[in-house]
Amino acid sequence: MYIYFPSCNFTKMRPETAKKLRALLSERMPTAGCCRLDKNEYASGEVGLYHCQACRETLDGRLPLMSVYEHFDADNDFPLPDYSGLTVGVQDCWRDREHPEVHRAVRSLLKKMNISVRDPEDSGERSVFCGNLHFEPKKPENVALLTQYPGKRIFEMPREVEEALMREEVEKFDTEYIVTCCNRCTLGIEAGGGKAVHILELVMGNFRR
Repeated sequence: MYIYFPSCNFTKMRPETAKKLRALLSERMPTAGCCRLDKNEYASGEVGLYHCQACRETLDGRLPLMSVYEHFDADNDFPLPDYSGLTVGVQDCWRDREHPEVHRAVRSLLKKMNISVRDPEDSGERSVFCGNLHFEPKKPENVALLTQYPGKRIFEMPREVEEALMREEVEKFDTEYIVTCCNRCTLGIEAGGGKAVHILELVMGNFRR
């Protein structure tokens, strides 16, 4: 049996899509509360359905896990929207570098929705980006920026520094829209001036060009 773990951060970031997704999955399975507060013991055969990398890290070891992307990709009866003519780039998350099943499911869903994909060089397991949580800059000026703030993480730095780093990632793409599957990546792409579209906005039909 599946148990859906909604993402608190995604709910704040994309409330309309989160509400629609929760309503749909609640018809199929039980819905858990915040993963960090959850103290339930799970029985053999129960599988946690997640779409947030932080949730996955919190729940790891407590029960088997599957991404929502894989769940929808395996459901041949789920009516995915048709976005014929749309071309996007895909921002893979650094935290998914050891989870190729997420990469495959996201691209399979995009293909089923008739969306063309142009990947940047740093895609899949080569991704070096997770918004303001993790980034390996290539531009010398951005490397120099990081040296000015030793011991600080990106989200602890001044906003203008963070934005400069995020712009470097956005510049890797040659598409108007950049599809994400991570809350941090979504916010990072937006901070860099890019048009981030979370994959679940597409799946749930909440994307408008």
